[in-house]
Amino acid sequence: MTALDSLREATSVDVIKTDLLRTAYENEGSFLHRLDPRVLLLWYAVFLFIPWLFYDMTVLLGLLVFVSALAVLSRVSLFLVGLMAFTVASTLASYAVVTVFTGDPVAAIQALLPFTLKLTIISVSSLAVFSSMSPKTLAQGLRSLGIPRQFTFLITYGYRMLPVLFEEYHDLVNSFRLRSDAPDSPGRFRWRHYVYLLKLSMRAFYPMIFNVAKRSRVTVEAMEARGFSHSLADEASTDLRLGEMQIRPVDLGFFVGSLVVVAGMALLL
Repeated sequence: MTALDSLREATSVDVIKTDLLRTAYENEGSFLHRLDPRVLLLWYAVFLFIPWLFYDMTVLLGLLVFVSALAVLSRVSLFLVGLMAFTVASTLASYAVVTVFTGDPVAAIQALLPFTLKLTIISVSSLAVFSSMSPKTLAQGLRSLGIPRQFTFLITYGYRMLPVLFEEYHDLVNSFRLRSDAPDSPGRFRWRHYVYLLKLSMRAFYPMIFNVAKRSRVTVEAMEARGFSHSLADEASTDLRLGEMQIRPVDLGFFVGSLVVVAGMALLL
């Protein structure tokens, strides 16, 4: 197998779909998954602001290394990491392209690099936290913080619909491919083939949304028949759902330890 064949196999739809679903559902063995969701959400809220307190590149790079280590422990999808890296690189490249006509592109990149690093730290923190929590855990954490149950249910339902969306979209694209004619010649760099796949992807989008909307309506009617709206105001139902949550010493140790690491970087770097 050549390197090109290996790259095509690694970037196939099935591989990407499996990687994304594993990130969303199968991170039970990761370190952050063992922590209380309330502590994780509080930690995430704190790290939304911490990068903006520093301007020194050494400290920002240290923060990036720290949150990247947490992302590795959270088993973040390599596809998502690659997509984020491409976004950061393309952003810096766009800075250079825009400023090449108006000034010094190197100086512009150096001036905007701290801002880009801060956004990257926040993005990696988001990947680490939310990929380590299952839909149920995330809904419990938000509900315990006072978020209405209607909103937490939407989050859980959205996660649960991910496999349906992937399967539905993949089946529709395959059905359109069976009923349509592929280009006789792929063209230079296979551009006709990629345009053909792009057209099929666009044609399959609307039927997918329509089918998912019909499933959503059936789900809502079934939940209303089982008394979902009545349970929203029932305190016993809320206590039953949140009864297993408990903040342990390891949760406090992780939160305090993270603050100690940040303070150490600020003082030593």
